Amino acid sequence: MGKRILVVDDQETIILFLRDRLEKLGFEVTTASNGLQGLEVLKTESVNGILLDLEMPIMDGLTMLNQLRQRSATVPVIVMSADPTRSTMIKAIEGGAKDYLFKPISDYILKHKCLRLFT
Repeated sequence: MGKRILVVDDQETIILFLRDRLEKLGFEVTTASNGLQGLEVLKTESVNGILLDLEMPIMDGLTMLNQLRQRSATVPVIVMSADPTRSTMIKAIEGGAKDYLFKPISDYILKHKCLRLFT
């Protein structure tokens, strides 16, 4: 059984892209379309890492990240955002994210970061 990654993003095209790339790297992929749904998935499934979008309806990525840390979750999280500002990245890292991906996501950078943090 491969390592399981939870992808949390509200854009179906991003989910499909990430699922394809991660499965080619040997990961099993579970998905959620917002932070609240992501937290629900984590109640029943164990994952080795989370790829988490910051801007989503219902519950955004920073709120989900904060709730994960309040629950003492230690699963590594890579946040994703199309917002290239330094302040957004700092908020995510201060919130407990292990790394940051800018959208559009490069195949090479995705592979490097996921293999480093999730295996």
